[in-house]
Amino acid sequence: MSKKYKVKTAAVFNGQPVGSIIELDEATAKKYEALKYLEIIEEVKQTKQAKPKTKSKPKKTATAKTKKDE
Repeated sequence: MSKKYKVKTAAVFNGQPVGSIIELDEATAKKYEALKYLEIIEEVKQTKQAKPKTKSKPKKTATAKTKKDE
């Protein structure tokens, strides 16, 4: 999985005005930082997404069937 960075724009970048803080992937952020269009602020921490718990069906209990006495 690629890293993501928070960056601050130093020029109009991708329709965003100067001084905007946006998130970009690692390759794009480093490329445009070298061209002085962006300034990397910090790396965004990836959080683990919890898997939704599946609900199990309630277990049926065995019931003893008795014949009615006649």
